[in-house]
Amino acid sequence: MNNPELIPVIVGVGEYIDRPTDTADALEPTALMAEALKNADCDATGKTDVLLHQLDSIELIGLVSWRYQNPVASLCKLLDINPAAQVNASMGGETPIRLIHDAAVKISQGKIKTAAIVGCEAMNAVNRARKQKLALHWTPLAKHKDTVRFANDKIDVSKLSKNLGVRSPTQMYPLYEMAAQASWQQSPDQGHAESAKLWEQYAATAAENPYAWLRHAPDASTIGEVTADNRYISWPYPKFMVANPSVNQAAAVIVTSLANARAAGVAENKIIYIWGGAAAAEPDDFIQRDRYDRSTAQTETLLKAVDIAGGDARKFGKLELYSCFPVVPKMALRELKLSSTTHSPTVAGGLSFFGGPLNNYMSHAACAMVRALRASPGELGLLYGQGGFVSKHHTLVVSTTPPIAALNPDYSVQAKAEATRDPVPVFDEYYSGPATIETYTIQYGRNGTINQGIVILRGSEGQRTMARVTADDAQSIAVLLDGSRSAVGAQGHVKIDNFGKPTWQAGPLRARSPSDFEFAKVERDGHLTVVTINCPATMNALTPQANDELAEIFNDFAKDPEQWVAILTGAGEKAFSAGNDLKHTAEVMAQGEVPEVPSSGFAGLTARFDLDKPIIAAVNGVAMGGGFEIALACDLIIAAEHASFALPEPKVGLAAVAGGLLRLPRQIGQKQAMSMILTGRKVSATEAKAMGFVHDVVSSDELMATAKKLAADIIACSPMSIQASKQIVRKGLEEESLETAYQQQNYYPATRALYKSADFREGPSAFAQKRPPVWKGR
Repeated sequence: MNNPELIPVIVGVGEYIDRPTDTADALEPTALMAEALKNADCDATGKTDVLLHQLDSIELIGLVSWRYQNPVASLCKLLDINPAAQVNASMGGETPIRLIHDAAVKISQGKIKTAAIVGCEAMNAVNRARKQKLALHWTPLAKHKDTVRFANDKIDVSKLSKNLGVRSPTQMYPLYEMAAQASWQQSPDQGHAESAKLWEQYAATAAENPYAWLRHAPDASTIGEVTADNRYISWPYPKFMVANPSVNQAAAVIVTSLANARAAGVAENKIIYIWGGAAAAEPDDFIQRDRYDRSTAQTETLLKAVDIAGGDARKFGKLELYSCFPVVPKMALRELKLSSTTHSPTVAGGLSFFGGPLNNYMSHAACAMVRALRASPGELGLLYGQGGFVSKHHTLVVSTTPPIAALNPDYSVQAKAEATRDPVPVFDEYYSGPATIETYTIQYGRNGTINQGIVILRGSEGQRTMARVTADDAQSIAVLLDGSRSAVGAQGHVKIDNFGKPTWQAGPLRARSPSDFEFAKVERDGHLTVVTINCPATMNALTPQANDELAEIFNDFAKDPEQWVAILTGAGEKAFSAGNDLKHTAEVMAQGEVPEVPSSGFAGLTARFDLDKPIIAAVNGVAMGGGFEIALACDLIIAAEHASFALPEPKVGLAAVAGGLLRLPRQIGQKQAMSMILTGRKVSATEAKAMGFVHDVVSSDELMATAKKLAADIIACSPMSIQASKQIVRKGLEEESLETAYQQQNYYPATRALYKSADFREGPSAFAQKRPPVWKGR
């Protein structure tokens, strides 16, 4: 312990912030890091070429804003240094603390003498340049395949999480916030007020930090009030409570041995001793964690730091508690049993106000901590970094005072974290049935409107699942948005919706009735179902909501044994359907979302390959793009004289991938189909009949009567025979040869059902008795 060659110390810290008036003058990341490293050397020795040329190791923290083939090598070349170890380290907010700790351990073991940890992001410059359509004169952007991979550059999440669009920190940290609030017996309003007050402290610290990106120190009221400039990102966090990655900031820390520090002329009052720390992690996939109101990995790393400090967290005079979102420092303060009113949680200013240079914030925090401790000799400082999604945790205790005990090279407390963890609930991604909310959030679009709710749930036997709450489910969204009462524990039901996604509804499961439909109408007359696309103002163009309704209508049609034939038409006289509602699509994409299509396809039909009941398309006008694809998915097409058909997608840079490019050649032959597909040209009803995909052309006044007459002719036949016939045609075309189809047709499900049905016996009996058959459809 007394050998200064083996005592690790921080001797130099350097930061650099770049805010050019002209974006073209912005420094690229390697240039920013070079400045930060020179500042760190100068901080330690008063010169910029002393410790940098003694480095045994340089570790560069995971960089996102610019792609270099080998960023650490480019940086070393820029500085004209050549350390033996040049490492492109890893991603994760705890990474800077871990790298400082690892360097300290290596020094204590005599493996190295001097190391530098450096990182940077220039996302602000990149974003501004993109917005201004400006080419930055930086090192040419490396190709993805040629770029070095940083460790931990991807976070493992479940297939269901990806399917529901829960992939980013802004969508995951709120799950901990809401679970923790419920555990602390707080209402969402009370939790929000605590977050705003805490963030006020971070903002005030940032205002005093010369290296902070934002220095205007908003108060708790401003931080907490949701406005156009402070819109919700994910409930319950508005923009001012979320990390701000749009910065140009670099930071560097130099760690060396006490002996080398003295030999280099570092003043004693600049030396910061590294006492020790701890690290532990939660399972990478957040759905595989035991709970969301606490983290045993966080708990154990913080408790170890308290133990190193002498068993009392109040001995920490300075704190930096990681602050990407309020829940992290709120949880940490409770584990430490400290109040933010007596112990400021930050020396740097937090990721919302100081700036959130992605993986590198804790490098800046370390710099701020070194300055703070130098100004308060003898105090203990706690650096707590966190990475992933409450995933990886690392603490480090530092001081101007030498530690009592030697640095422990084994800083992992993973075993303790595992031992104190509760059993992880069984995850059932296909669950449907009664379900209670374990935790939740709401995702918002860029315009401040709700995209969807996300709920983690417990099923009837305690299993865990995950579902969404649709934005149009006002009753369920109201439960999630209730500021006076946590939704944790709220009961409801999960079902798989028409888009193949689990959806939660508060209270009893609510089935939609035809009167609930806004974009489609359905009428039933005996064994006939008539479906009308009801969006005449947009030429019956379809939004996801319209597709959802149509999918449900055809689901019901498929399941109802009393409904044998369907007719599909459009409202008004101008259009059957103009296809996808491109205006709505553009609006959705502007909010960062991708429009959904039901798992059964456009209008609930184009990807439905198991429906053996016939559908007649009564095309009453334009059938363009997706509208034509819907008609092609029907079994028969009756067209009004003024109807027209086209697949114009190539004219707007798209392709008819809802089945049009596949069905049309099968129905009229490749060459005929190509004449439409490759030109996007419009085909009249008369030409369509000549080409063979339209059954009949009639006047507008006769359209529905003709379609109903055709439906009546079909209904007069045995529905079991009709379904078997349609299935044989459909499946037969899929067989490898006519011979195979002939051999297999009697084994198809609908054929076998026909042979076992009452209809199979009724037909011959009625014929023999010279009476009309009475079909049962079973």
